[in-house]
Amino acid sequence: MSDLMKRENRGKVVLGVGGVLGGIGVLTLASLAHAPLVALGLGAVILYGGWRLFQKPNSFLMGVVGMAAGILTAASAVPLVGGLAQLLLNLSGIALLGGGIWTIFRVIRNRK
Repeated sequence: MSDLMKRENRGKVVLGVGGVLGGIGVLTLASLAHAPLVALGLGAVILYGGWRLFQKPNSFLMGVVGMAAGILTAASAVPLVGGLAQLLLNLSGIALLGGGIWTIFRVIRNRK
């Protein structure tokens, strides 16, 4: 693989694939958040997982994204702020997906 791609580009591809998979995951959470009990349970589990990742130095960013997704998923079950939380989940999922695709596209375009 070292003949096909430079070392610094491999890290960018990993970030891009992580962004695409994270976007798909957040959009899946947004679609599952219509049932209040499911949204609260999933939000709590994801918040806990994000908190555990947040405490590790190598997984800081992934932990922050996980905690935000958990909070928004749990908040989507609350009647007053549920619509805003659902909108933020959809926008963040689309942004992660688009950012991951854009990162992969830039690496492929700039490959020499």
